[in-house]
Amino acid sequence: MIQPRKLPLEKIKTAVSKVFDTTPELIDSGTRYQPHALARQICYYYAMTGRSYVSVAEKFNKHHGSIMHGVKKIRSLCEDDWQIKAYLCEIEKELEAQ
Repeated sequence: MIQPRKLPLEKIKTAVSKVFDTTPELIDSGTRYQPHALARQICYYYAMTGRSYVSVAEKFNKHHGSIMHGVKKIRSLCEDDWQIKAYLCEIEKELEAQ
């Protein structure tokens, strides 16, 4: 597990986009295409370390309710979905390597 510390958002987006084989620009876009939306929510999940919902929302140009929903969804999926757990492990390896 990643040590609790503020990670730079660009570093998070880069690691997540590498694992999801997408780009940081698509993560930032408003697309509802499921892989990009999931990648965006995972970015929210990691961005919350050491930050408030409001500050993360400002960074992603979203409403704080969107951030709350995304983080809650990833936490929920993390408990039951082995694929999400595998993605999170890969992302954490990428973050530690950077």
